[in-house]
Amino acid sequence: MTSNFLLTSCTTISSSQSKFSQPPSKIFVRTKCIDNFKVNCEIKNSNTINDDDNEGKSFPGKLDRRKVLLGLGGLYGASNLIGVSNEPFALGAPVPPPDFSTCSTASLPDGSQVPFSCCPPLPKDLTNIPTYKLPNVSKVKIRPAAHNVTQEYITKYNTAIQKMKSLDKDDPLSFIQQANIHCAYCNSGYKELGFPGVPLQVHFSWLFFPFHRWYLYFFERILGSLIGDDTFALPFWNYDSQVGMQFPSLYNDVNSSLYDPNRNQNHFPPNVIDLGFTTIDLDASDQQKINNNLTMMYRQMLTNAPCPQLFFGNPIRGGEQPIRGMGTIENVPHNSVHRWVGNPNNKFRENMGTFYSAARDPIFYAHHANVDRMWTIWKTLGGKRRDFNDKDWLDSAFLFYDENRTLVKVTVQDCTNNEKLGYKYENVPIPWKNYKPVPRKKKVKKNPKNVKPSTEIFPSTLKKTLSFSIKRPKISRTQQEKDIEEELLVFNNMTFDENEYIRFDVFINEDEGVKAKVLDRTEYVGSFANLPHVHAAGNNTGSSSSGTPAVMSLAISEILEDLGLEDEEEIVVVVVPQFGGKEITIASVEINTLACAN
Repeated sequence: MTSNFLLTSCTTISSSQSKFSQPPSKIFVRTKCIDNFKVNCEIKNSNTINDDDNEGKSFPGKLDRRKVLLGLGGLYGASNLIGVSNEPFALGAPVPPPDFSTCSTASLPDGSQVPFSCCPPLPKDLTNIPTYKLPNVSKVKIRPAAHNVTQEYITKYNTAIQKMKSLDKDDPLSFIQQANIHCAYCNSGYKELGFPGVPLQVHFSWLFFPFHRWYLYFFERILGSLIGDDTFALPFWNYDSQVGMQFPSLYNDVNSSLYDPNRNQNHFPPNVIDLGFTTIDLDASDQQKINNNLTMMYRQMLTNAPCPQLFFGNPIRGGEQPIRGMGTIENVPHNSVHRWVGNPNNKFRENMGTFYSAARDPIFYAHHANVDRMWTIWKTLGGKRRDFNDKDWLDSAFLFYDENRTLVKVTVQDCTNNEKLGYKYENVPIPWKNYKPVPRKKKVKKNPKNVKPSTEIFPSTLKKTLSFSIKRPKISRTQQEKDIEEELLVFNNMTFDENEYIRFDVFINEDEGVKAKVLDRTEYVGSFANLPHVHAAGNNTGSSSSGTPAVMSLAISEILEDLGLEDEEEIVVVVVPQFGGKEITIASVEINTLACAN
């Protein structure tokens, strides 16, 4: 299909003479634009967006970007749209870096603006952003487990954060500016370079892991530079092990720069973390919480993550408006830990409880270090658990300030090997690897004829527990067939108020009266959890539901084997809303198969 659309080519001229001395709001910007530049594109798919400049128009999805480059003009220059293989982004569809010149203010769910700007200081020259070159690594540093650090380490870390907090607020290395990186990238503060109608979002897709890895990489290097120690390494909060399932004590000293008063004071030690936290504390013993946590980790790292698509999340291409599809770890425990830490007395559970303010709490970086650690562990678990080799993923790019205050471009493919980045993680026990859930003592196959089929239940909200039957496309699959394709339970086109906390749990071969507090059993399949976030100003539609539907896929091959249901044509599924069920509508639920990506 061929389509003509219009681009506006603009060159931005700043009056600021300083490299980063003025925030965007104080820089006088003049633009010289060439309007109505006509571009002819070969469109492979398209979708409609609604924004001020493109309302009701068809906007390209994956297209031949060689022709798009003709209309980009001098903002960053076509020379800066070059991938790591010296091939322009026009030749494929990686997600381009953000357009720093159009960073916008974010809005809160109630329509008011975020009380500060998330936009970074602008460099003097946006036309020549260098590609970051990894420094030589003479010795790989070790990121320590937070519960194992020494007092000497705590003093050093506290000093580094204090120095960062003491920098001028407009310095790109300051703690505030570093925290704002998350706000701008994660609350649609940026548009994709070359696609002014497409917000750049690094959550809900395969960008989640690599973006946050680069984020922590530069944050860590900046801290080391401030204290003159290039061996400094961030700690990780290993809440996936019993010994780390409490709030790390080094963050609890009120006189420390690592302390943040905007936390849930009821969750300090000896309280055990709930990796499925919904905003309501689980009425269960500490041991049951530990059992649940280990079960969820086993499900998210092993059962539900046999393929790259399931672990990393849905692909997103440059210029596309994607269906939201989180990877397993981003969903749980990532979102749940954010909720568990955030202050319930604040409207949006700031700081950790919502994207725009999360990185203002120093515990954010220990949390995401553990999330990053999950990436390193997952690739050691065997099977088809490996990084994508999709060039669109590998060539997707981000912009960060390095420790020398130089704005640099980085790509995904340069961060896939953590040791080449100069760090690895302390070797600590990983108990969930051997915590495979077992079936209930009494294995009774539920009769699908006793419940309605899924086609008669959905679309539906989750105001109550739903029990339904669902047909499988193929039964009695051979091991060879299972090795080629995973069987998935798929929740399609979920729309919800993305400003609300939502969680529901999924079980197979259970009753509607299932004891959802007890997850350490085979019948538990997985959970969906939403973390509220705000939109860029002007993107908030005022609608109570998400403008972009979400999808969740749960791998069930292993579970069907363990429950003895491989030969069943239909199975019984139970969905239990834990929080916010009335805020979500599920269009349909089906079972299909998926071949793992290469």
